[in-house]
Amino acid sequence: MVIAGNVGADHAIFEQGASAGNVGNDKLLEQKTANPVALLLSSAMMLRHLQFPSFADRLETAVKWVISESHYRTKDLGGTSTTQEVVDAVIGALD
Repeated sequence: MVIAGNVGADHAIFEQGASAGNVGNDKLLEQKTANPVALLLSSAMMLRHLQFPSFADRLETAVKWVISESHYRTKDLGGTSTTQEVVDAVIGALD
């Protein structure tokens, strides 16, 4: 998982990276098993850039909890969950 942020004088963009094995992989789309963690963490990076550190902290904490403590993980993390199940678990873990 790779997250990235490019910040200029007037604009900023935040995104998840993609591994070469996943680019154009239609099976991830069809099976709905893409790992949403990098996108969620890049969103936290954006929130921090926009001066919402408490929201960024909440999102990062929820993502980390889901990965380490829950049973919701996509296949690349050793689980069987769908993308939506992981996202729903993160939403449920927000305090």
